[in-house]
Parts: sequence; C-alpha cells; structure tokens
Amino acid sequence: MILKRALFGLVFWGLISPWSIVYAAKYDVLALPAVPSEKAAKSLIMSIKKVGDRYFAVGHRGHILYSDDGGTTWEQGEVPVRSTLLDIDFPTPDQGWVVGHEGVILHSADGGKTWTKQYDGVRYGQEGLAYYSRLAEENPDNELYPYLVEEMEFAITQGADKPLFRVHFQDEKFGHALGAYGMILVTRDGGETWQHALHTTENDAFYHVFDFAPLPEKGRYFLSGEAGLFMVGDINESTSKKINSVPWEGSFFTSSDTNDGAIVMGGLRGRMFRTEDVGDTWTVVEKPPTSSIVDSVKLSNGDLIFVGIAGEVLRSTDNGNSFAQLPVTSGDRIYAVAEGPTGTILAGGPKGITKLELPQ
Repeated sequence: MILKRALFGLVFWGLISPWSIVYAAKYDVLALPAVPSEKAAKSLIMSIKKVGDRYFAVGHRGHILYSDDGGTTWEQGEVPVRSTLLDIDFPTPDQGWVVGHEGVILHSADGGKTWTKQYDGVRYGQEGLAYYSRLAEENPDNELYPYLVEEMEFAITQGADKPLFRVHFQDEKFGHALGAYGMILVTRDGGETWQHALHTTENDAFYHVFDFAPLPEKGRYFLSGEAGLFMVGDINESTSKKINSVPWEGSFFTSSDTNDGAIVMGGLRGRMFRTEDVGDTWTVVEKPPTSSIVDSVKLSNGDLIFVGIAGEVLRSTDNGNSFAQLPVTSGDRIYAVAEGPTGTILAGGPKGITKLELPQ
C-alpha cells in the first residue's frame, strides 16, 4: 500500500526535518501529563505564535508556554500529555488548539493556562475505519472508500504514531488539523468531534502536509508539503485540489501569503518559489544560498521573514520577490519564528526561545 511506502519516506525525511524529532520513550506519553520545568523556555521549541498581546510557544515533552511581556518571561501551561507538540493556533484570545506527535489535538478555553486532550492518533485509525467502512457500504460503486478502509486498518496497526504538523481555525468552531501521510481532520463544533477528510483531497500518494495558510479570497486556503505537494482548497466546497505546475519535487515546509496576493514557499535545500496566480505559474525567489527553509512569518508592516534550519534569517521587503540574509543569529538551529515586540523576532529551536533585534 502507498501508506506503507510513505513510512519509509517519513523515516528518511525525519533525518533532516525538525518536525520528525522523536525520542525513545519508555512510557505512554498520552497517559502522563507534562512535567513543570523552570527550564521549559530553554528546551526544544517547535512553534511560536502571537495572539493579541500574548505569545505562545510549544515543544518538547508537552511543553506549552505563554508570555505577556513580549517573550521576556514565560509561564508553563498545564498539559495532559508528554507528546512533542508542533503547532498552535488561537482564533480568539481564550480559545486555542495545539497539535503534535501521537496525533494529539489539545484545546484550551482560558488563554493557554490549562489544556485538555480532544483527540489522538489511536482514535485516528479507529474512527477512520468506522467512517470509511460506512461510506464504502453506502457507496458500493466508489472505489476510493475500500482503499481508505485498508489504509485505516494499517493505521490501527501503527498505534498512535501519527504526527499532526499544523492546526488552523477559521473561528472558534471551524478548524483543520493536518500532518503526516496526508492526514486532514476537520471540526465544525470546536473540536468536540473531528472528521476525516482524506477523501476530499487530491493526494493519492499520501504525501505529508506541512503548512496551511489563507488565500486572499475568503474561505480559500493553500496547503504545501512533501515532494512538491501544493494544493488549493475551499472551506465551503470542503475540497483540496492539487496544483501540478510546481517546478520542483522537493518538500516545502513553510509558506506565506504576501500583501499583494502572492504566495511564497520555502523548503529543502533552501529552495524558494513564488506564485502570483495561485499556482498557475512560478518564479524562483532571489536569495542567498541557505540551509532548508523551515518556518516563516509575515510581519505587521508586510515584510516577510523566512528562516533556515541552520540559523539563517532572511527578510523580504518586496512581497517575497527577493530575500536578503540578515546579520542576526540565535547561535543555534532555528525551527520556529514569530514577530516579536517592535523591531524584533522570536526564534525557537533546540535551546529554547531567543529574541533577535532586526536591523533597521
């Protein structure tokens, strides 16, 4: 099956990508809460986001942190799992979601202070099998559903080992979580239930989906991922269609919209491309040679910041047509970046969170 072949790809890809960092746990990370630690802000950080005046960071062993002073000091939230966490989104100041390894989806209703588990990778296989078995029975002429039944049966044999890389909510009820093997889950009730959406995407090879970002048209979004995967979706149609014009077959780890409606993607080997017509045509972005591009943020003034895993910080002031490398460094690898207080960015990596001054 394709999914079995994809497992090899994830192992290989994990050698160079921060999102596949795993450790040999001798306990069930889904059954134990995260341990409070004074050093949490100096441990592995995988994602940083700003919501209003509060900053959030997530990372190793279930760490979820929040800061109300621009990232100078951090508080640790109460988290019910020890999974490595990979992304965070808050559609409102109080309502937030986090996703990560073992297929976990966590929810907070108090601005990130306390968290509950809504979903995990064990449920993914079990509920997916029930869902696609029912669709196969109701639609006997549809060849896709029996195929997805087999994929869910295989997913069950793998246990909870299914990382979710990104989470994005349109509002406090309607959201998506996506990740390895093309996993896409949808909720319309604030995470009380999550529905499989594999059958709504043109991703027959089950390539990993690494990033999710909005397009200028209301309700439309784009997904980027493994092996040159680029899809455009519409939340109203509940579909994601593959764009076949991407000029490279390497993985894209991050993407950003620009103020002029373009899309910029970055990925393996420092490759970056830009499209002004939602993927009909592409141009190579002018930039210095760098390591793999793994995260990005659009600043409040419209500038784009893209970061390389080896610690490079790139800035574009022309809507992503070109990037210059900035003379700033965290002194280590960078896995995550967010806009900080005026004139700064916050970088996350193996040694935690660092505030960097941007040159004027």
